[in-house]
Amino acid sequence: MLPELPVEDIIIQFAVVVVAALLVQLAFERTRVPGLIGLIILGMIIGPGGTGILPTEPVVGLFGSIGLLYIMFIAGAEIDLDLVRDRKREAASFGGMAFAFSFLPAFGVGLLFGLETYGALLLGAALSSHTLVAYPMVSRLGLAGRRPIVAATGGTLLTDTASLLVLVVVINAAGGEGGWSWLVPIVSLTALAVVALATVPRIAGFVLTTELHTRSEKALFLLAVLLLLSILAEAIGTEDILGAFLAGLCLNRALHRREELKHHLEFVGRMLFVPFFFVDTGMRLNLEALQQPATWLLAVALVALIILTKGLAAAAAMRLFGYSRVEGLAIASLSFPQAAATLAVMVIGMELDLIDAVTADAIIITIFLTCLVGALLTGYAARRMAQDKD
Repeated sequence: MLPELPVEDIIIQFAVVVVAALLVQLAFERTRVPGLIGLIILGMIIGPGGTGILPTEPVVGLFGSIGLLYIMFIAGAEIDLDLVRDRKREAASFGGMAFAFSFLPAFGVGLLFGLETYGALLLGAALSSHTLVAYPMVSRLGLAGRRPIVAATGGTLLTDTASLLVLVVVINAAGGEGGWSWLVPIVSLTALAVVALATVPRIAGFVLTTELHTRSEKALFLLAVLLLLSILAEAIGTEDILGAFLAGLCLNRALHRREELKHHLEFVGRMLFVPFFFVDTGMRLNLEALQQPATWLLAVALVALIILTKGLAAAAAMRLFGYSRVEGLAIASLSFPQAAATLAVMVIGMELDLIDAVTADAIIITIFLTCLVGALLTGYAARRMAQDKD
C-alpha cells in the first residue's frame, strides 16, 4: 500500500530532505552548477506545488528559517573587513554604483510586468545586491587581496546593506504606517548596530581567546549571538535577517582570526540549515507559473538587466581605478550571481503577498542563470589573473 501524502511523520520528513539534498548536491556540484540550484528544484518537486510528498511545516519551515539566518550571518562574516578598510574608496565606489545602476531599472521592470509599487521596490532591492558564490575560486588561486577582488567583496557589504534597508522601509510602508514612521525602525536598527558593534566584538574577543571555554562552548556562543541579534532586530520592527547580518559583521574579525572555529560554525550551517532553506524556498514556488511565458520573459529581462548594470558598474570602476580588462571581467562576474539577499527579499515579499508566483519563479530562474554565468566567467578571469601574476 502506498504511503499517504503528504508525509506527516517528522522523522521521515527530516530523513527525506537530508538524503535527497545529499544526492542532489553531489549530482549538481559535479556538473559545476551550484548545489543551491538543485536544492531549489528539489523543493519544487517534493513540495505542495509539485508531487506533494512533504508539507512545508513543521520540519522544513523551521530549519529553513534558521537556514536563512545562517546565510545572512555568513554573508556578513566572510567579508575581510581589514582588506576592505585598506581599499574602502574602491569598495564603496563599486558597491554604490552596482546598487544605483541596478535598483531603478529593476524597479521599472517590476512595474512593467504588473507588480505594485511595493513589490517593484522589493524586486529592485533583491536584484541590486549580489552574492559571492564564485569567491572560493578566486580565494583558492591566492587572489583575495587583489584590488578588484577587494572592491567586489567590499561592494557586497554596501549592496546587501542597502538592499536590506530598502526591505525595511517597504515592509513598514506596506504595513500601512504613514508619514515618517518608516524612519523609526531605521533609527532603531542604527542604534542596535552601534551598540552591538561596540560591545559584541569585545565580548567575543574574551570568550574566544580564553582557555576556560571548550570549542563547543565557543561555537554555542557564536550561535547565541546570531539568534539574539536576530530576535532583537525583529523586536524593534525590522527583520531578523538584518540582525543575522549584523551578527556576522560583529563577529567578523574574531572569526577571521580563528579560521578553525569559523569553519566549524559554517559546517553546521552549510550541512544542515542552509540546504533546508533552499529546499523550503523551492517548496514555496508554483510549478504552474513556470508554464507561463510571462515567467520566462521576466527572467530573461532580469538576467539581461543584471549583466548590463553590474557590467556597467564594473566598467566604470575599471576606468576610475585603472583595472585591466581581465580584472574588470573578474569584478563584474563576481557581482553577477544572485542568491543570499535576493532569496531573503524574495521570500519575505512572498510572505507579504507583494511578490507573486510568476515573479518568484522568474527570480529563481535568474538566480540559476546568474550563478552559472558568474561562476564560469569568474573561473576564466581568475585563471587569467593568476597567470598574469606569475
